[in-house]
Amino acid sequence: MRREKRQLETVRTWYGLRGEIDVGSGFWHLVRVGRISLPHPALVNIFLRAGLSGTDQDRLSLDHEFGHLQTFPLAILHALGWWRWRTLSRNWLSALVVHQALWELAAEAWVMVHQGRRYFSIYLGRLWRPLAFWIGILTTMVLLIRRRVSRNQY
Repeated sequence: MRREKRQLETVRTWYGLRGEIDVGSGFWHLVRVGRISLPHPALVNIFLRAGLSGTDQDRLSLDHEFGHLQTFPLAILHALGWWRWRTLSRNWLSALVVHQALWELAAEAWVMVHQGRRYFSIYLGRLWRPLAFWIGILTTMVLLIRRRVSRNQY
């Protein structure tokens, strides 16, 4: 579903980072922090929010993108940990997938905490979507990490 483009929504994280988010322009989302703009496909949001009302899709997608900004320090710490153990130098693609998967989980966890009970009432009858997301992402992470550990790549 393609909705009319809106103005960017201004947000401020718990650690003071200010940004702007636009999720109302269809398949592409935009997150802007200062002069840095990150237009990106809304793959996770499209899967998770399919079948929801336009208002619920927009609200949860906006919260998800804001969740990425809120959990940015966690993503940085995780990335630094991967660099420290030299995992990126051995198999950068699987390290990147695990890193992105962790960040997606963190952002969606932030949505769940932020929305509280409303999150589950929105997904009433469609709870399989968030469950499939969590199980799929966690399984991917475990398999990639297990593969790396079994090959002594740490």
